[in-house]
Amino acid sequence: MDAAAPWHLTGRGFILMYRFQDSFIRENCFLPEEWKETKWSGMGYVMLVDYQDTPVGPYKELLVIPGKSRLGGSRLATISKIYVDSVDSMENGRKNWGIPKELTDFTWEQEGREHIISIGSGESWMDIVLEPGSVPFPVDTRILPIHLYQELNNKIYRVSPRGKGTGHFTLVKGINVNPNFFPDIDLVEPLVAIYVDPFRLTFPEPEIEHIIGNQ
Repeated sequence: MDAAAPWHLTGRGFILMYRFQDSFIRENCFLPEEWKETKWSGMGYVMLVDYQDTPVGPYKELLVIPGKSRLGGSRLATISKIYVDSVDSMENGRKNWGIPKELTDFTWEQEGREHIISIGSGESWMDIVLEPGSVPFPVDTRILPIHLYQELNNKIYRVSPRGKGTGHFTLVKGINVNPNFFPDIDLVEPLVAIYVDPFRLTFPEPEIEHIIGNQ
């Protein structure tokens, strides 16, 4: 299924916010070799998302944005590792925004307030337990905007998603990660974790440039 940008999405999800060390980003965050030579800093994010309404149907997603670096002449963020459980999401994410989505399985269960999430095809390579609090507050990307830079298939993509929703501070009760598949975030304490339910998100059309020569 082809689904061109823009996309308007709704759902629920967790945002874990970090200040990753530069060395952790270089060694653990699946960067292209040439990007390991640049300095990384700023806010990093791990997001676990349950999209309930999208142009390609419902799907689940796990991603890491390790921080910001000098990319394409500006200080921008990038999604360096991302998984979804939908072929249509994977193919359109790559085509529309250069987001390097990979396919895997998700199990997302809820027992009381706890969300118990396992990720991986066959045997899980990430397990996480999160418990949101009860006090709501507004969440809006106008407060913490994310400007993404992606390179894929000899193209450069720049896009700034926009979203808002209702947040709840969250307790991270347990994480287990196989670092062959995703950054070993159980080694790092998040600054804060937030559950957003519901949210509305827009991924607009990106700015696209063709890469000249071999980079």
